[in-house]
Amino acid sequence: MGGFQRSAGWQRRLKKSRACIKMKKKRGGGNWGLKRLRTCLILLALLTQLLFGGRAAALNRYLRVGFNANLPPFQFIDQEGACAGMHIDILKAIGEERGYEFEFQPYETNLACREALDEGEIDLILGVVSDSVQNDPDIRCTATLTSSQLCMIVDNETLSSGARITTAIFASDSIQHTLLAHLGIHQFIAVGNQRMVYERHKRYPGSAMIGIKDSLLYQLINDGADGGYTVLYNYLDTIEFSLVLRGNDGELLRTMDESIARFKAGQQYEAICNKWLPSADHGARSQRTLRTIITVSILALVLVLGYSLIMRRIQQVLKRRVAQQTEQIQKANTELEKQFAQIQDENDLRNRIIKYSPSGMLLFDLNYTITMMNKSARTISGLADSHIGGSALEVPVFGEILRQEADSVFTPGTTVENGSIRIGASPGSMRSYSYMMYQVNRYGKVAGTLLSVQDMTKVERMQQAEFEKERSLSLTRIAAGIAHEIRNPLMSIRTFAALIGTRGDDKQVQQSFARYVPDEVDRINRLIENLIHYAMPAKRRTERILVSELAEDSLALIRPVLRRCSFHLMQALSPELYILADRDQIRQVLINILINGIEAMEQKAARCAPDAALTLELRVEEREDKVAVIIRDEGVGMTAEELNVCKDPFFSTKETGTGLGLALCEQYIKENNGTLEIDSMKGEYTQISLLFERS
Repeated sequence: MGGFQRSAGWQRRLKKSRACIKMKKKRGGGNWGLKRLRTCLILLALLTQLLFGGRAAALNRYLRVGFNANLPPFQFIDQEGACAGMHIDILKAIGEERGYEFEFQPYETNLACREALDEGEIDLILGVVSDSVQNDPDIRCTATLTSSQLCMIVDNETLSSGARITTAIFASDSIQHTLLAHLGIHQFIAVGNQRMVYERHKRYPGSAMIGIKDSLLYQLINDGADGGYTVLYNYLDTIEFSLVLRGNDGELLRTMDESIARFKAGQQYEAICNKWLPSADHGARSQRTLRTIITVSILALVLVLGYSLIMRRIQQVLKRRVAQQTEQIQKANTELEKQFAQIQDENDLRNRIIKYSPSGMLLFDLNYTITMMNKSARTISGLADSHIGGSALEVPVFGEILRQEADSVFTPGTTVENGSIRIGASPGSMRSYSYMMYQVNRYGKVAGTLLSVQDMTKVERMQQAEFEKERSLSLTRIAAGIAHEIRNPLMSIRTFAALIGTRGDDKQVQQSFARYVPDEVDRINRLIENLIHYAMPAKRRTERILVSELAEDSLALIRPVLRRCSFHLMQALSPELYILADRDQIRQVLINILINGIEAMEQKAARCAPDAALTLELRVEEREDKVAVIIRDEGVGMTAEELNVCKDPFFSTKETGTGLGLALCEQYIKENNGTLEIDSMKGEYTQISLLFERS
């Protein structure tokens, strides 16, 4: 990670924006109290110069300063290509007072600044979060330059609607990511810096922004959107910005600390803060209070001596103003108490949701040490206690999932949203689980993982039972049609058998018997075999299947039903298309969809078109590099709303349907590496397309 990739125009703007600051001592007036304070500071400075002047004179007065240019309003590159921001202005002012010449060099990230410092390209790094480098022995931080807070910002429309906030966007260069797990938000999106938080938020309506409060508010104000947002969780953490230099520059550190402390005690520091942060409070409040007290005292003395009547009037005005301000403060305190109570309620609600969630939640660090485990996780794993402090690999079910996902548990940027696993020694003891897993980051690095698990065993068993029930109903109808279909060849066989008994020597009878009877027997045998395969599918087995042959076998079972309903069948089966799939599962899917189409046309005929010539169509064709099996019926169709939820479990437009047919059909198709697509129009048609990879 390096600095910016600069064009020639950028280089020109950058050279123009570099701040080369010459010391220029400012002398100004002030009131009597301030003059005395300033005289004391000057005497202290002269004494310091006498004691440490030799060392100070040896310091380098030309310093190269690198900074992360994606942190407005503290430090950034403005529209003119110049270095701008509160930190830039403060350092320039310090240079004017203390005689330093600074050259500012912008970079994309703090990491790029650190690399430049290690390579000797710069002498200082501006605007680094102190907590992020306090444990680094190779570098040292100066006194705090400015400070801000971490917060969550949400648009007022989302808050007023009462909708649950499910997505939050945060900057990975500042936030302590261990806090995120306790906010009760489903999805976190990490971006590289504070500038990107607001830009990414625009692409996710209803999402929350988590980051440095002053930076986010500055961007909202510049965009004219600050009136539509509310600051929440303003207490998350405090951010303190400092200068960072190499660990061996002790003299420079002492000098910078002294310069920062002296500058923060003056009026110019407050003016710079108010320029970039109108509501800023960076330690200047006490200075304002001191100056106000001195001024008011002098004015009061003068007024008492010569203008008692005016003073009495002023006192009356002040009393009214104090009363008004007191009332306003009381109202503000009441509002703050309400907000605090709301925050407490939100925290309690979040904790209750985590505690009583049906999903088992397990949070662990890079050593697999468990830091959080809810009640559902203990139930799923069968543990009596929370096991906090133990190893996540030793927790039943959770440990099996982690071993299955060993390659992605701590891989940066990896998220598992729809994982599944089956655990059990035999089919009767087999249990099914679904899980989600996402990482918790800190300062751009993976710090741990959150694993959420749900037991899906009961749901899957219920779905399978209902599907078998629905298949049994379909089987009954198919069997009734096949029974009627078998009667015709049986009557032919019976007729030929009777003729052999009376005219067995007739060569014409013998020839007809030899020609028709075996064909009718084969026909009956094929119908019975297809019915058996549908009713009792074998264990799942992947093989190379001729799609046209499988489609013809499926049609053989539903042709008797079509003839009894007086519906037309249109088929176009391409003969040389193969797929790799389980034959029995695909046959079940085709028959289920065909039966659904017949039932939809029966509903239409019963309601509004009893004499209409309705058609059921089955096509097998090549679509680009895939094999497409298309089933289209002229039935009742579906509305747009029904089409959106038709594949959800337990949704059905039938009066007696279970709503599991399409859901399990899609599951079977996915298990065979295919996709299921549905198109429909109410009162006109429904078309279902099954797409497979060609073998």
